[in-house]
Amino acid sequence: MALSSAKPPLRSLLLALAETIGTREKVLLGELVEALGMRGSGPVILLAAAMMILPTGMIPGVPAFMGGILVLAGVQMLRGRRALWLPPLLYGITLPGPALLRGIARAAPVTARLERYLRPRWQFLVTWRLSFWCIALIVIVTGGVVIVIGAVPGIPFLLAFHVLAFGLGLTTGDGFFVAAGHTILLPVILLAGRFAEIF
Repeated sequence: MALSSAKPPLRSLLLALAETIGTREKVLLGELVEALGMRGSGPVILLAAAMMILPTGMIPGVPAFMGGILVLAGVQMLRGRRALWLPPLLYGITLPGPALLRGIARAAPVTARLERYLRPRWQFLVTWRLSFWCIALIVIVTGGVVIVIGAVPGIPFLLAFHVLAFGLGLTTGDGFFVAAGHTILLPVILLAGRFAEIF
């Protein structure tokens, strides 16, 4: 997997999002996805997971819509599509520009620290077709679960972490983070199940 961007990949993604939002009060979800979509599926599922972890994940309806994006991204990964297509219902969702910019600002120092540990390694977990399909299936199932029970407090937050790890791995060509996503999957499922029982 070749990374041609001159900037570190994660900071390049944040910059692309910030430039897309600009000074607008409202931005379309589809515009954000388009800003990342031509870079492959990794940045899109990374964005969806981050929006479930950040305060935006507490906005009613956002987790369900992010779950829909994960399902679409996973399906299109299986079909071999590079750019993600969104139906009009999802494309036209409006998000608050200033809140997104604040989230990007909070994410910047975390991103800078993460990039010290991200590097191309174990790339068979990123490029091997069977591994890629396995990630896609997990992303689809996760998105479906978020759609169904994402209103339960804490569920979207918990279910975002293995997807975040997959997104990091696919975006930067780092198979270690793909492996980490698989490793934390079972504990995440167990914790999510406990949360669902409590509520």
